[in-house]
Amino acid sequence: MCVYFGVTLVPEWRPGLAGTGVFFIYVLSIPFTLLGLLGLAIWGMVGAIAAHRQGSPIRRRHRISVVLFVAGVVIFASTMVLARVIKGTLPTGSHVLEFAPAVWREQRSSEFVQGDITPRQKMLGSLVKRFGQAQDRAELEALLGPSLDTPYFASTGRDLIYLLGPERDSFFAIDSEWLLIWLDDSGHFARYEIHTD
Repeated sequence: MCVYFGVTLVPEWRPGLAGTGVFFIYVLSIPFTLLGLLGLAIWGMVGAIAAHRQGSPIRRRHRISVVLFVAGVVIFASTMVLARVIKGTLPTGSHVLEFAPAVWREQRSSEFVQGDITPRQKMLGSLVKRFGQAQDRAELEALLGPSLDTPYFASTGRDLIYLLGPERDSFFAIDSEWLLIWLDDSGHFARYEIHTD
């Protein structure tokens, strides 16, 4: 069960796997596995109750089925918590590479990569750790290159915008992923958000 539920963590290190059909089928199998474990637990509890009413000892297989259910639920919950801790608030694969300004500024760094995510997407986690209140627009653009001149998300009031690449964490990724940055009234970094169009 550890290996089965642990597969959910693999896209954190191999982001391209999350968009494959095999991973999609795996994710669809999880609810059925949990329902199977629940059915096993109900069967074990019914057997234990019947044995108790008859005054006979609880059969080993009924105890094992309840223990398997509890273990499965604990492992599943632990894996989900661990995935959330690893992932944080950023999309899958954001912590694969250290931020490298030269790589980020390359024109191809946000282009689609077959079976993988873009270099910008892989560096995102390292990049956002660099953001600080003291950075002004000039410093941010020196780090990231000039902001794109595009009407996308203009209604949000964002000050800087950078294309990250194709949408992640979706089996039907048809949108693009963007890094939006807002500056405060003094022209310094205020906050960032990741948006899809």
